[in-house]
Amino acid sequence: MSSFPVTQAMLDDALRFMGVSGSEGEETLEALERKVSQAFSRIEGIARPLGVWKRFPLDVDGVRNLVRVADAFDVESRDLTRLFARSSECFLLAVTLGPEVDRQISLSQRVDMLEGMALDACASVWADAFCDEVEKEARATLSEGEHLTMRFSPGYGDVPLATSESILEVLDAARRIGLSVTRSQMMTPVKSITAMIGISDQKEEKKDRGRNCAQCALNGTCPYRKRGDSCGL
Repeated sequence: MSSFPVTQAMLDDALRFMGVSGSEGEETLEALERKVSQAFSRIEGIARPLGVWKRFPLDVDGVRNLVRVADAFDVESRDLTRLFARSSECFLLAVTLGPEVDRQISLSQRVDMLEGMALDACASVWADAFCDEVEKEARATLSEGEHLTMRFSPGYGDVPLATSESILEVLDAARRIGLSVTRSQMMTPVKSITAMIGISDQKEEKKDRGRNCAQCALNGTCPYRKRGDSCGL
């Protein structure tokens, strides 16, 4: 799971994260695409991806908009109670690319800002792609008639960022993959993801899995929305 081919969609996502709109001149766009391709190659060489996931019982209180995971922690969230309405269990997962990726991004930003931006964007895309691989591993354990909801991460919609700390604690992620949370709720290593996925008895329609700007916690600060664009997620 630590290595997989870089797709055109991943390249496009990285360029979008860098603020490339496609309106740049052909030569500029080609140069940026080369920079992103080189950054992905570098990430592949320095990343040490690790992931952990586990299945937990789930209680959903739609009246109080409260989700309880394995009597371990509660999340007050209207988005989650709606998403997990038909779920009695869930997967919690966490992935990280390792500390060297953070270090190299920081070093690159001091020397060449564009290279640092490309490395940062590619690391984010790589982490999300690796998260997809970990989700596939969990999906393979489902029984007949079980289906997964959309993957939902803390900080998205109305799910508090602090939920990451609870997820990491029940997964024993600090010991197992070296992933923890600072006092300011920043994950360390930074290029890491935590998420919750409901296990439902009903297959979602494609429209139910879609994400949109109205759901996003960044709707007031998102750099894409400020210029009338979206991140594409």
